Amino acid sequence: MKILSNSGELQEHMRLINKTNGKVLASKVEFADTFWRRFRGLMFRRNFPKGQTLLFKLAKSGRYGVHMFFVRFPIDLLYLNQDFVVVDIRRELRPWRIHRPKVKASYIVELPAGTISRTRTKLGHKLALRKA
Repeated sequence: MKILSNSGELQEHMRLINKTNGKVLASKVEFADTFWRRFRGLMFRRNFPKGQTLLFKLAKSGRYGVHMFFVRFPIDLLYLNQDFVVVDIRRELRPWRIHRPKVKASYIVELPAGTISRTRTKLGHKLALRKA
């Protein structure tokens, strides 16, 4: 799957859906596709509104950890393989914590806390980006 963006600008015309169960995980997708956007992530933001997501495309599939240093709120994490299939899940990761997935991933999806439970997203579910 190719992911196109405008240098990480909020992609209001793109949404992230769970193709397996039809639920919308996010109606606004922000791409972390530059060094600076990947480095900064959600650090120093005041909040993470429901319906938004931050999507990281990793340069190489691997077990890359996510840290919550300087992030002020808990988040949910989805790790996806190259086919956009969920291979690892972390719910409600709190500030000042670190999480490393159990398996290799090609994408990391950061979501507002509670999104995974609300959408009933599970391991093996296939996600997709769609125009809104």
